[in-house]
Amino acid sequence: MRPPPSLVAAAIAAGLPAQVTMTHLLEIDVADAQSGIGDAVSAVAWTGTDLYVAGYNASTAARAVAINRLASALGPAPAWGTPFGVQSSVPPQRGYINLDWNGATQQLAAGFDPGSPVPDGLTVRDANGALLWQRAGRGSSGVAFDPGFPGGNPALGAGTAWARFGASGRALQDALGNDVWDFATGMGLNVAGQGSFLRDLGFDPLTGDVYVRSSNNVFRGRRTGDNTCAMTLLVDAVDADTINLQNVCFVRTSGGTVVLWNDRWAGASGQDWADVIQAVRPDGSPNAIVWGSFAAPASVGAYDFSFDPGTGTLAIADFGNRKVHIFVVGVAPYYAYGLGCPGQGNYFPELSAAGALVPGLGGNLTYVLRQIAPLSLALVGLGLGTQSLPFGNGCTLLVDQIQVLLGPIVTGPGGAGSGMGGLPVTVPAGFPGFFIAAQGVVLENGSVAPLVWSNGVALIVP
Repeated sequence: MRPPPSLVAAAIAAGLPAQVTMTHLLEIDVADAQSGIGDAVSAVAWTGTDLYVAGYNASTAARAVAINRLASALGPAPAWGTPFGVQSSVPPQRGYINLDWNGATQQLAAGFDPGSPVPDGLTVRDANGALLWQRAGRGSSGVAFDPGFPGGNPALGAGTAWARFGASGRALQDALGNDVWDFATGMGLNVAGQGSFLRDLGFDPLTGDVYVRSSNNVFRGRRTGDNTCAMTLLVDAVDADTINLQNVCFVRTSGGTVVLWNDRWAGASGQDWADVIQAVRPDGSPNAIVWGSFAAPASVGAYDFSFDPGTGTLAIADFGNRKVHIFVVGVAPYYAYGLGCPGQGNYFPELSAAGALVPGLGGNLTYVLRQIAPLSLALVGLGLGTQSLPFGNGCTLLVDQIQVLLGPIVTGPGGAGSGMGGLPVTVPAGFPGFFIAAQGVVLENGSVAPLVWSNGVALIVP
């Protein structure tokens, strides 16, 4: 099936900003009387059926905290298990900080921070809570399962990743807990000048890209190898070095990708859920969140997230109100994939999309190409599928069966990477499920040698 002619015609200005829709399914009480984890919920891991929650001591005296599982959380008879990973006499304002679930291995990773390094700062357990291995340290700065680099060596890039205050690298443990990389030799997670108080990290399971919270900012590390990535500042938020429980979550659905984070620059009560919880696209553009009729009581800005791609559902833990909420996530129907290649000044052209499509009715969107060389010409190719075909000069052709070229975008004088432009497109009604792949190509200084390619953007017409 070929794209209809109106799909590639220039249209009116772009439509509404892309939106993430959240449909509320369930509220779960995780207070200590229910879960046995402690007096506050600080971290959550969601499998799509079972909910894991970890506790924190929010009181003024030492007390115990733990982890527990609510089996069949969405079913007619959800049941809490027996608390595990019990930590006794935890100092006030300390406890578990991070959880992550690995659906492939059915394992749970946890970061525990009593204020100083301990023998079990990082633990990995099976689905029932039995300890598989532990590592000494302070589990305060993010724990996540690293999927590795696509096409790389899993023995050098995949495993259990964690971070540490003041350290530049992500440590990586293998399936038995042995070091693959330590905090000094692991791929760098910091962005110069943006703080080194790392609080959380998460990965794109398809690309291996890493997303990091540090000093309340949001970073993205575009994966370039088993132990390498190119870090950039995604969100420059109000700096807050000493505020904990700053979290991040990568969300990929069939309709698109976003990064969720909580803008927690202070720990005071009275913070509004909808103001604190934010969404940003992997290219750095903000994304509105539509909560529908859902409204949560004010809290302290401490929220943790866990997304299950198999069901498209999201768990959000509300520390202050001792609740976990489950949502169905809907994202605008386009997402970035693949890697571009460097052009003038070592800038990678970045292609993104923005706009609003109504299921069955189409709509307007705009392909936006950024970081183009000055005095150059750029086009966006639309095709019927994706591929990964080496094109020379370190570049890859990511679109298969190119049907149409949109453009041109002509850039004026300026510094390297200063050029950008948008190409509006109308998506007509009546083509649900239609797949379109797009990629930008830049003829720097008008020359075809060499061509410089962007990442790809896939569109699934709803």
